[in-house]
Amino acid sequence: MNELFAQKYDSEEWVEDEYPWKQYKRKGYGFIYIKNPNFPMEDDREYLIRKPTPKERREIVVNTVIECNGRTFKIRALAERLCVSDRTVQTILRQLQKDGLIEITPKRGKDGKQKGNAYKYIEQPCEFYGTGLTLKSLYDITQNVGFRDWAWKTHGFGHDQNWHNIYPLCKAKFEQRMARKEYLEANGLPLVVPEDIKYIVLRYCYWKGNTTKLIRRSYLYSQDRAVKLKLEPLDRTETVKFCGITLNVEIGGAKDNPQVTIIDADTNKELTIFTWFDENILIGDLDIDEDTVDQVFILGDFTTR
Repeated sequence: MNELFAQKYDSEEWVEDEYPWKQYKRKGYGFIYIKNPNFPMEDDREYLIRKPTPKERREIVVNTVIECNGRTFKIRALAERLCVSDRTVQTILRQLQKDGLIEITPKRGKDGKQKGNAYKYIEQPCEFYGTGLTLKSLYDITQNVGFRDWAWKTHGFGHDQNWHNIYPLCKAKFEQRMARKEYLEANGLPLVVPEDIKYIVLRYCYWKGNTTKLIRRSYLYSQDRAVKLKLEPLDRTETVKFCGITLNVEIGGAKDNPQVTIIDADTNKELTIFTWFDENILIGDLDIDEDTVDQVFILGDFTTR
C-alpha cells in the first residue's frame, strides 16, 4: 500500500455502532458466540463471533467423524456446538456418505431396536481431513484460524450508486484470509479456499486532489463500481475496461485456489496476481504531477455469488 493510499483511508474513522458485537445475539444460523476472556477490561466485545462457511462446517463434521473413529456420537450435541439444526448436520452426514467419505452403520440394542448410528471415515487414512478444521480450532480463540467473525451485511459494499469507501471491507477480509493462510502453513496443510467461490469481482474507484491537502480530506473519490467475472472455466483470458484503462484478466490456478493475473493490455506488463489468500489491491497512476494526484484503486474480491 503506498503512502498516499494510507493517508487517504487512515484518516477516516469507524462508526462504533457498526460493530457486530453491538448487535443482538443471534440464535443459530451458524453464528458461534465465544465468551471473551478479555471483556471488559481490555476489549469491549462481550462475545467473539465466528461463523464457519458451509464448506468449513462440512470439514469440521468430517474431522469429528475421524476423531470418533467408528463410534456413535450425538447429532444434537454436534449441532449445538455448530449452532445449526439437527437436520443440517444430518444432511451433511448423508451427503458425506453419498460422496463415499464416511460409512453409516445402524447400532441396535439387544431388543433389536436401533439405538443410533456409528460413523466411520472410509477414505484414505489421515489424521485430519482437508485443512484440519475441528471443533477445537473453531472454539480456540487463542488460535486465529481466520473464520468469519462478524455480520457481513455491516461491512457490505453499497449497490445504490452512492459514494462509499470500499477499503474497510477489503482490509477486514484480508486480515482473516491471511490468518487462515498462516494457520495452514504453520500446520503443513494445503492452501485450500474455505468456501465455494465462483466469481472474481473487480471493485474500483478513483480519486484525485491536491497532494498537500489530501490528509485534510481535500480530495474527490468516485462512486464504487464493479466488474464481475466467472472463475470457471479456468485457463482463459477476459478483457475489461474502466477508468480509462484496459486490462487483460487471466483466470487460472486450481479450483480450490484460483489465481487471477492482471495485465496492462497496452504494455502487456503483468501488474499483479490476485488469490484468495492475498490482499488483492492494485493502485495505478493515471495522471500525476507535483500538485495533483489522479489514481485508480482496484480491489480483487472473490465471492460465492
